[in-house]
Amino acid sequence: MKRMINLTALVFFMMLNYSQGQPPAVLPIETDKETPSIKIEESSQVSIITRYLTTPEVGKPCSMEITLKNPGALPLEELILTQEWNNKLEILEVNPKPFIQEKRWTWEMPELQPGAGKVFQFKVMALEKELPNFKPSIVYKVTSQTKIPNAIDGLLVQVQGPQWVRRGQRAVFDIVVVNHGKTDAENVTIRDKLPQGLRHPEGEFIEANLGKILPGQTKSIRLETLAVENGKFSQNIQVASSGGEKKLYQSDISVSDGFTNLLWKKSLEDTAKGELEMLLEGKIESFKPAASNLSIQAVIPEGLELIGSNPQARYVESSSNSKILVWDNPNVIEGKWTARIRLKAAKPGDWKLQAKAIMDSAAESSNSFIVRIEGSSAVQGGFVNAVVNGTEGNEAVVKFSLKNIGSTSLGDMGVRFIFPDGLIPVDWKGPTIAGLEGQDLNFDPLTGLESQVEKIYSVHVKSLRPGDFRLVVEYGTGNIKRTGQCTVTITPLP
Repeated sequence: MKRMINLTALVFFMMLNYSQGQPPAVLPIETDKETPSIKIEESSQVSIITRYLTTPEVGKPCSMEITLKNPGALPLEELILTQEWNNKLEILEVNPKPFIQEKRWTWEMPELQPGAGKVFQFKVMALEKELPNFKPSIVYKVTSQTKIPNAIDGLLVQVQGPQWVRRGQRAVFDIVVVNHGKTDAENVTIRDKLPQGLRHPEGEFIEANLGKILPGQTKSIRLETLAVENGKFSQNIQVASSGGEKKLYQSDISVSDGFTNLLWKKSLEDTAKGELEMLLEGKIESFKPAASNLSIQAVIPEGLELIGSNPQARYVESSSNSKILVWDNPNVIEGKWTARIRLKAAKPGDWKLQAKAIMDSAAESSNSFIVRIEGSSAVQGGFVNAVVNGTEGNEAVVKFSLKNIGSTSLGDMGVRFIFPDGLIPVDWKGPTIAGLEGQDLNFDPLTGLESQVEKIYSVHVKSLRPGDFRLVVEYGTGNIKRTGQCTVTITPLP
């Protein structure tokens, strides 16, 4: 018979027929059902960008990447990204780890905020003649959308446990299941397959029946394992109800004699200057810190100008135009290390910052972060000549220059000439139509002024008496105005 352990102490295990060498029993869980959501269309909130980082060849490692972006104004929830491969592959690296079922990879994300992105990177090798092809698909929910009638919207699974454990120590996981739906979740079952780096006396397959979970109710179990082998591992956890709902979760853990973990964080951003300060934080654990040979590297992609870093890093030559910063055996205080990196965008756009940490007796760790810098916008206005000379009764030409010296376009930029008494505009020319209102000559606003583009406003003026006249131009957007001035000197006729 199957051996049962009280849920409050641990879980009960699938041991039926195990002594005869047969695999643990398989629960009668229904086949996958698509999560009710809104599918991607051309007007969808989600954009999927796929690319090969290296050229795919049969029998050689190929690096690939999928990027999700939410360019809309609404948060997205319960995203499920699926990649269906066309042939058998050898998996070399995957970050973050998917739930793998034969040729189908699945990632689950609880949310994706407006303007945010998520990068999925992997390195695979084709074992057959056919090269690997991208075929990603995604389903999700928009928070403001009305829920689909009869939609299953209940179970949420979370795993609370360490990301790293030292070999020979315990790794304790709390598997938490919440019913945030409006109906009862009947016969909720947890199935967990332990990776080879973790051991439990009852074996690698674990099953627990949580029974009924009422709306708003939370149930959990605790799983205590022993870390026995160095490496990066994942345990695949499946939670299912008899109503057909299924949730997949993958919990990653590193087992080693040492541990490194990196995280990018945005610290400060100056949109006017197009500058950004990023924090690169590291958590470091080692038996012998002085002899760990720790190296932390950060890759700054082309398009971002490095202003500086604290602490200072050394530069390493790169075959691409990226900048590689390296900190050799940096000063780690109580297991923590932080670097401040100041960047400036040469032009607006999205870039991916990458970092990795290498240490003896520890698995290599990495982290990436998509940086979006909108760039700077700045207008420069001024008269072509500060002093314009003319004669009494004749026309003189005054020219005013308006230029966008920033990296992003400007909109609704207005220009107004304010004439003093005695100085009269008789003709004018500019990029937009203008009209005279009293002593003011108003040009219609520009609908757009692109980066590094200059517009010239030319006005013919006349005066019936000699003297020095101060001509003022007001320019700007909305209530934000600047002024410039020049002197028109009219001399009497001989």
